Amino acid sequence: MVLLHEFEISKACNWSDVPTACDGQHLVLPVSKAVVGVWNMQDLTAEPLPLVGHHREISAICLGHSSLPKLVCSAASYYIIVWDIHNATQCHQRGETIKGTIVGTSLGNVQCVAFNPDDSLLAAAVQNQVLILSAKTEKLIATLEGHTALVTSVQFCPHYTFTVVSVSEDRTFKVWNVKELSLVYQSSIISGSPFISMAMNPNKEQVAIGTTDGQLRIYDMTDGNGFRCLHHLDVVKIASRINCGREEAEKSSELNGPVTVSSRPSWQRDLTQSGYDNSADETDVTERGCAILGLCYSYQGETTAAATDMPAFIQRENTTVRELLTSAPLLVVGTSTGLLQVNAFTLEVYQYWSLQNPIPSANGSGSTSVMTASSVYLTQGKQQQVWCILGSLFQNKIHILRWDLVTPQKPVSMVMPPVDASLSDRMCQLMTLSDDKGDFPGEETVITILSHAPLLENSILKSELLPKQKNGAKPVTGKGKSSNPATKKLPGSVSDQPLTFKSKVKSSGYTAAPRKGMFNPQTNVNKGKLPGKKPSPSLSDRLVMKEYPIDDGAPVHFCTSVCVAERPTPINSLTFSDDGHSLVCGLGNRAVQEFTVPLTGKGTAFTGHNGPVSYVHCSHGNHRLVSSSEDRTACLWVKSQSEPILIIDKVNNNFSAHRESVGVKSWEKENPSFSKDVRCAQFYYVDKFVLLVSGNSFYLYKYHLDSTREDIKRYLTKSRYKLVKSFQLLQAQTITTLTAVNSFHSYVTMAAGSDRSVNIYDLNEGRISRVMTDVHTKHCHVICLNEGSSAVSHPPSVYDLFVTAAMTDSIKLWDIRTNRCVRRYEGHQNRCYPCGLALSPCGRFLATGAEDKSAYIYDLRAGAYLHKMTGHTDVVSDVAFHPIKPQLVTACLDGKVRVFTTAS
Repeated sequence: MVLLHEFEISKACNWSDVPTACDGQHLVLPVSKAVVGVWNMQDLTAEPLPLVGHHREISAICLGHSSLPKLVCSAASYYIIVWDIHNATQCHQRGETIKGTIVGTSLGNVQCVAFNPDDSLLAAAVQNQVLILSAKTEKLIATLEGHTALVTSVQFCPHYTFTVVSVSEDRTFKVWNVKELSLVYQSSIISGSPFISMAMNPNKEQVAIGTTDGQLRIYDMTDGNGFRCLHHLDVVKIASRINCGREEAEKSSELNGPVTVSSRPSWQRDLTQSGYDNSADETDVTERGCAILGLCYSYQGETTAAATDMPAFIQRENTTVRELLTSAPLLVVGTSTGLLQVNAFTLEVYQYWSLQNPIPSANGSGSTSVMTASSVYLTQGKQQQVWCILGSLFQNKIHILRWDLVTPQKPVSMVMPPVDASLSDRMCQLMTLSDDKGDFPGEETVITILSHAPLLENSILKSELLPKQKNGAKPVTGKGKSSNPATKKLPGSVSDQPLTFKSKVKSSGYTAAPRKGMFNPQTNVNKGKLPGKKPSPSLSDRLVMKEYPIDDGAPVHFCTSVCVAERPTPINSLTFSDDGHSLVCGLGNRAVQEFTVPLTGKGTAFTGHNGPVSYVHCSHGNHRLVSSSEDRTACLWVKSQSEPILIIDKVNNNFSAHRESVGVKSWEKENPSFSKDVRCAQFYYVDKFVLLVSGNSFYLYKYHLDSTREDIKRYLTKSRYKLVKSFQLLQAQTITTLTAVNSFHSYVTMAAGSDRSVNIYDLNEGRISRVMTDVHTKHCHVICLNEGSSAVSHPPSVYDLFVTAAMTDSIKLWDIRTNRCVRRYEGHQNRCYPCGLALSPCGRFLATGAEDKSAYIYDLRAGAYLHKMTGHTDVVSDVAFHPIKPQLVTACLDGKVRVFTTAS
């Protein structure tokens, strides 16, 4: 981060707000009350070009968008004048009088002016009105009125030539159409503080608005989207958190001498004790004013992919994720106390500079402190550069700063740990701060969802649980061959055969049932199948052979709804099988319900839990189910039985033989039950393992299923499971959610903790690979990986994207390779219930439930929701995309499942 002080200009008078304009090549500001000066940004030490023509104090200045001719407008209470900088420079060199074009006379005190994109029109804010003037002649085209307070900023939209946006101290903004002379949109009172700054996004139909209380809001300007708020950022809170973190780090590094630890209450402590700081008890800390005075969008240019030998159809440039993986634009925010660089897509703060800190000079002659700014003007300079023109509140100077844009892979909130932090805390944060490094500096590693390295020799993913054979024989492995070499057949030996030395012995027929019908004539001879004709494929075969329509739109049209139970029952979890034949629901009435797709009639109920079912998951082969419940158990089901075939209620295993050998009490002590609810259960590594979450640990189990039961002791099961390894989050009290890929082999498992972190594990090595801290403002309640589908193919980079969500916060899209957030999605209501979300198989859409009885579908590339699906009668608790067809299923707390399809 490089912020340099380039030049300073003395103010013509002690103005609190100096009108300024800059485009990276010219700097325009008053050199006196009625004279405008134009500086060349390449040589700020040269004398400015004077533009004389006003008789009263200049109140507003703006520059045109075209390079030839380069226009500048200066406004005062009596005149509004448009100047041509090129002609003025030639007249000044010849010694002639510089003349401008007067486009307005006696219009009143002008707060701000702005050109339209082609420099043909001029908008001027006068009191609580906006005047539209011609930029070539003195002609008033229209007067836009409606604001009830002073208009603080007005700008033309760069995407629509005749669209004007105005913000006012009445805490509203309005959108006008100058061509049709109509009001397009007017907002309600949004904030408790006035709007004072505004910036248009040059590449997207978005506008950023700042307030005096440090709140930044970004609105959608696209036609038909209702000008909704896309993002909201509290700049005051961010600046306060960063400053507090730096102060604590400085205090911890400078802490010397003994410290007294007292058990007395705070009112009995001796405040003069050595090492005690009474400022820590002051909870009511008032932050200084942090008004947003200036805004600017800065684009760094798109990143080009390196040359590769991969085929064209799997390259990143030819997929829909190209826009997701390119460099994001930056939104530079200037406040009265600091400067920030914010990712325009994710609103993560990349850089922050407090104006209290000294700013080094560009020529190395020293440093300068601005302390508090009265005015801030920001503009894009060269690539990777922003010019900041700051007016000092307590100094009669204007400071010109150059800020180089360096986009790190980590936000500034992920700071280095203090020196007195524990070793585990420091190592976790060091892992987070490394871009492409491993757990320790110098160790190169790249985390991807797809497995690139082979299994290690001692990998825990090689473990298996094989059934014991009778008579002490070894388990059968491979193609029915015994693993014991002593039991292998020798050449020429006679194997065990029946006495007749035949493969089969024909039964005598005494045990067969008597025949009831003597003769059944064949009457359907003509209806038989023709020889050589293949049978028509079944419904399941047609679904598997069908390719997912990637180019179809979002499934937003309501199709049908189904009640999962006779009475209204909350649906806590919803999932499709990988082949799309089954839809499984986890219900609040302690049951698991399975429906056949398409949803017709009643489903199949699986009962066996003693508490509400919190999570369900289908196996890859669609033969088994696993569910977790609040009764501290997890159950495995086969579709042919309504009772669970395996119940996981102990931590280590369910071997009854070991229990009988050591005794019940010792076995209970060595193999305890789960102490907390089982939050999540799912199959892993293509149904080879089962993952469970309980408390602040998650467990990896191997299992063997046996559906046979004894006739007398039918309550005893022959299915077995055994713990392979458990993983614990030391810094978190609970694991809130867990996810892993099951449709293909992957070593990566992600667990979110109550400490707002996401921990990434490599189960091939059996260790933690990365810790992502402060992922959300609250703990994540859902992590969704992009598993794709068997009906669609994606390049490898698509599978490295995953989504997280937290209550009272937004949805974030992450790239696991770079460990950074690439998109942020806001607009849905999720404050107290952990609503689920899902990614579409095509990789273009994101669906989420909400508490306003609606479901939302977002476009991953645009960052705004495409459609809001209403019609639900309660909170939409979970959503799921069909893996084969473009369908979306929503689950509601009223016990109904609703299906949405595309228009086709």
